[in-house]
Amino acid sequence: MFARILIAVDGSEPSKKAFDKSVFLAQKCNSKLYVVHVVLDWEYGGDSAATFELIEELRAKGMELLEQCKKQALKSNLQVKTLLEQGDYAHEIIEVAKRKDCDLIMMGSRGMSPFKELLLGSVSLKVMHHASCPVMIVR
Repeated sequence: MFARILIAVDGSEPSKKAFDKSVFLAQKCNSKLYVVHVVLDWEYGGDSAATFELIEELRAKGMELLEQCKKQALKSNLQVKTLLEQGDYAHEIIEVAKRKDCDLIMMGSRGMSPFKELLLGSVSLKVMHHASCPVMIVR
């Protein structure tokens, strides 16, 4: 049914729930699991040393999160590939799904974006409206 599932993670509770569901679904469908974490591109932050340090810290934390997810997926005997991207959250998730020819994108209903959104998070809403494959939003 789903040969390639993309799961977007950010460390939030909805993201953790979505990851658990993606592992379950990938097991049932014998799918390859792509786990992506996106670091926001701080293009308006200038080119100060503090901006670069912040981005490097966010990238390091993202790599830790991806490594944890990979270990968990491997325990479930899944094929898993992790990706760390930098840019606009929704745009990067959609682009990775296209590049990897994913059949499904899974993500939490709200993430840990800098500004809290009302109801459905703006990232999941953008992905849902612009992705070329089905999107499953997990609460």
